[in-house]
Amino acid sequence: MIDAQQIKSRVDCRDLVERDLGRPKYRNTTHSKYKCPLHNEQKGYSLAVYEDHWHCFGKCGGGGDAISWLQQYHGLSFQDACEKLSVGELPQLKSPRCPRPSKALVVSEPPDEMWQEAARKVAYIAMNTLWGHEGRRAWDYLEKQRGLTEDTIVAAGLGYVPGGHHEWRTIEGLNVPCGITIPWLDRSNTIWGMKVRRAAGQQRYHQVAGGNIKGGLYLGDAIEPGLPVMVTEGEFDALIAQQVGRGLVSAVAIGSAANKRIDPRWFAKFVTAPSILILMDDDDAGQSAAEQITGLSRATRCVQVPRGKDINDFYLAAGRQAVRNWINGLIEGA
Repeated sequence: MIDAQQIKSRVDCRDLVERDLGRPKYRNTTHSKYKCPLHNEQKGYSLAVYEDHWHCFGKCGGGGDAISWLQQYHGLSFQDACEKLSVGELPQLKSPRCPRPSKALVVSEPPDEMWQEAARKVAYIAMNTLWGHEGRRAWDYLEKQRGLTEDTIVAAGLGYVPGGHHEWRTIEGLNVPCGITIPWLDRSNTIWGMKVRRAAGQQRYHQVAGGNIKGGLYLGDAIEPGLPVMVTEGEFDALIAQQVGRGLVSAVAIGSAANKRIDPRWFAKFVTAPSILILMDDDDAGQSAAEQITGLSRATRCVQVPRGKDINDFYLAAGRQAVRNWINGLIEGA
């Protein structure tokens, strides 16, 4: 007997439709919007897709749940749609959907638009500096000591503010530490915060005041539906995992071992992940963070790199193919 309710509880309609139609034109915390393919919509974006249902507010007026989407968009029977959702191309979750935050639960919000506008300008200025003569040493550090490719550096929007490791610069009204800038940007160009990696000093990482990345998820908005998720500690670790594991995993970072709580805003991103690999640094702080994050879902699993303190060390010591083989082995083992 088909348990349709159980099947639907394991699928987020937004992720299901995104697999078929690509990135939505509009997206917020509750729904995504598309041109409706069921009536070949040319103007407007009438198809609204929520966590547990979808509805076209345009000409066709269609709507339903995850099962009915497969029936109408792919022309499947009810039984075939159920089978596809449970054992077909869509990966099966090991546990039911992570709960969406209730109305009483406070979720994080990005900084105000004035701060964001200033931070975007800082990020742009820093990017231009990194690509120029003044950023040559910082660029060499990212390529040779972090193993990042040019494509990864550019896509991540990394930049550089020149100056000593103890110095700060006032740029666009913001007090910015000198060093390599790491903006926390999402796909909608919302900037949640900016971290700076100093060249030296007891505290290597600083934040630009006014951002909001506590409980955040670096690269969280880029999680691909259906892929396992690898949660790392630092941003550079996530960028290496993403660079090497493209097509195998979606890589994200919590930013610091002190950031042990992932904000409920990001829970829905884990919905279609068949497994969640928790990869913290091999030290006391990292292991403490790993234990805390494993409570996110029963699909989580703590892992460690075979060599070095983190995936960055492992990559520099063993090379791209060794890291990719290791990631693939983790996925097959899960």
